[in-house]
Amino acid sequence: MWLRFASSLGGTGGHVFIFCSGFGLYLSYLHKPIGFGEFIRKRFIKIYLPYLLFVLIHFMLPHWGVSEELRRQQLLSNIFLYKMFFEKYMCSFGLQLWFISTIIELYLLFIPLCRLEQKIGMKALFLGTLAISAAWWTAIYLSELDSKRIWNSFCFQFLWEFVLGMAAAEYLYHNDEVRLPGWLLPVVAVGGLGLQALMTLCGGIAAAFNDVPALLGYTSAVLIFYQAGKHVLQPVFLWIDTISYEWFLVHVDAIMWGYYYSRQMTENEFLRAFAATAFSLAAAWLFARLVKLTMKLTCLNGSLSAASQ
Repeated sequence: MWLRFASSLGGTGGHVFIFCSGFGLYLSYLHKPIGFGEFIRKRFIKIYLPYLLFVLIHFMLPHWGVSEELRRQQLLSNIFLYKMFFEKYMCSFGLQLWFISTIIELYLLFIPLCRLEQKIGMKALFLGTLAISAAWWTAIYLSELDSKRIWNSFCFQFLWEFVLGMAAAEYLYHNDEVRLPGWLLPVVAVGGLGLQALMTLCGGIAAAFNDVPALLGYTSAVLIFYQAGKHVLQPVFLWIDTISYEWFLVHVDAIMWGYYYSRQMTENEFLRAFAATAFSLAAAWLFARLVKLTMKLTCLNGSLSAASQ
């Protein structure tokens, strides 16, 4: 049961990724500012094209219990990204794909946020976006929409942590390094995760506001874990980083199939979890190779077209 609990807690990592997205994007922007068009073009190539390839493959795979007409509608909603406005399409082709809609919404806001920061400053920007997120949490709770993915995963839900990542990037840009007291991470990890669990159990408006302790607690716990085994974990993390986006895209399907096949060989929960994880990593590696090949072919065709014109 503790293994199942640990795996379910992993969903909180989505908060960390949004924080890291704001951090990485803004740190890059501070070093080399770019316009809205160029920024969206780069994100389109890096994020949308592998995602498009994944949904096309997913559409062609065998499936059960869904009509062909609905499958075609799901495919179109993913290709043209309007799934973010329709609950029945939001998580089609994988529960994890809600995140694609959310991060694209944040990408559309990123350059306007950068320009707004230049006018009002980072502190005012963070406090303002925190107020927007808090107002959003309250509004969807009071309107009883907090269980709907299109509402509880809309960009305003996570806007504060995206901008918090930008604030951390600005601090690092001006100070070269970030140092924290040794006692701080354990206290925030235990307190944040504990408070998140308590607020979730309490339910109601308390559960609507548990994103704050979730982000702080989970981030602190991950940093402790990483520092404790840095020499062992760092090369593993660096390798996973080369296929991390592809792993995100395929992991739900791959782990499901990994569990299915491993069940034929053993009933041991730990061995099945290990086998499913290994299978998902192998699938991510293969998909990453396919993405790279597709990118090369796309670039080659684009170059030939440009040359012929």
